[in-house]
Amino acid sequence: MNSLLYPIKNYLVSRKNRKIRPSTSKHYTLPYEEAKHFGILLSIESAADAKQISPIIEKLQKDNKKVEVILFQTKTIKEELRVPYRFFLVHPEQMDWSGNMDVVAVQKFISTEFDYLFCISNRHVALFERILLLSQAKCRVGAHIVGKEFLYEWMVFREEQNTLASLAKNMFTSVSTIQNSRPALV
Repeated sequence: MNSLLYPIKNYLVSRKNRKIRPSTSKHYTLPYEEAKHFGILLSIESAADAKQISPIIEKLQKDNKKVEVILFQTKTIKEELRVPYRFFLVHPEQMDWSGNMDVVAVQKFISTEFDYLFCISNRHVALFERILLLSQAKCRVGAHIVGKEFLYEWMVFREEQNTLASLAKNMFTSVSTIQNSRPALV
């Protein structure tokens, strides 16, 4: 897709997202030890971006958590993506101008009841907003963005370095400290 068209498409889809009725599934936090299934939405511009969150995914897998990852690539990456985790790659061309995406993996991701769904991105991605609105995840976790509080049950602040790795680390650290005896309704 022409790099000039993506911001326009992102804006139009974001406006359409305002009309979406959010998922009616109950959202709540679980103690980290009880959580078994994690979803990750990751916006990348280079192969290095995809590698930044590898330590977090490895930690989740080491803790016997199932992890599913969708990578959203806004620019064509020349180098091959080699990361130590499985992912599904999505491009802006796969999304129509209304924000619909008839990709089976994305539809499956939306309907999966993740215990936690992390949205790791340094910018607004309309497709992620749509996925978050429709998601069946129990707890959606993302960076604090003024005006987008309705997308998440758990928000973290960005660090000064503002890297994907630091954002992912903040999300993991905050979620891994949850140790309540009962799920907390949000």
